[in-house]
Amino acid sequence: MVNILIVEDQSGPLEALEFAVKTVFPTYSQEFHYDTARCYEDAQKMISNRYDFVLLDHQMPIRNVGNLEDTDFDSFTRSLKPVGYSLIDKIKEQNPKTVVIGTSSRSSSELKGQPAPDYVMSKIWNTSERDLDNILSKINAR
Repeated sequence: MVNILIVEDQSGPLEALEFAVKTVFPTYSQEFHYDTARCYEDAQKMISNRYDFVLLDHQMPIRNVGNLEDTDFDSFTRSLKPVGYSLIDKIKEQNPKTVVIGTSSRSSSELKGQPAPDYVMSKIWNTSERDLDNILSKINAR
């Protein structure tokens, strides 16, 4: 069983990442399970579970903001903090074999000084499936 954690705060990108996981992982593993975290605090609690893969966004709210994305997008946007990649070291501490796939839409210069994920992928529909397939095929080729 392959265990996956998707850390993504926005509904649209989360749906794209879930679709990519559901579409691509069956090619590489007969059994897989994924969980989702929508904020930093939830992700921080969940990483103590043993995940084989973590798809990790960088900008996210610290705490669960409920449906703020739908009711007041400006307030939702103001709640986002650049904290996601700070979890990479904690993830690797818990399980060094966990593959961390960054999904941040931030540029590499904006991410400078942050821990680096093992791979990066898009969280845009259609591109995310291709990126995830490429990553898994590289891992499988080892």
